[in-house]
Amino acid sequence: MNVPITVAVGTQFDADSSEDLWLIDVTNTEAIPCKADTDAYYYINITDGTNTVTYAFKVADPGTIAAATVKEFVVLKDGSLGTVTDSSGEIYYTAAA
Repeated sequence: MNVPITVAVGTQFDADSSEDLWLIDVTNTEAIPCKADTDAYYYINITDGTNTVTYAFKVADPGTIAAATVKEFVVLKDGSLGTVTDSSGEIYYTAAA
């Protein structure tokens, strides 16, 4: 089962870094009743209008994720992307019984 999320991306993690790192904030739009002892998978799509890059993150045993929970992920920016114009994502999980 997937759940819509909103993604805010493009915040440079460290302006003094030789690598361009982003801090990606992901907020789920509804509560996610994850089954205990399972993982949740975040799939994030980021585009500059021409190129799209997908990032995937695994969160081990998150339990139920409350609505409006923010998760932060740090990634190395993909060099094929210009200025980000849109982002989207989904969370895949095993539903609690």
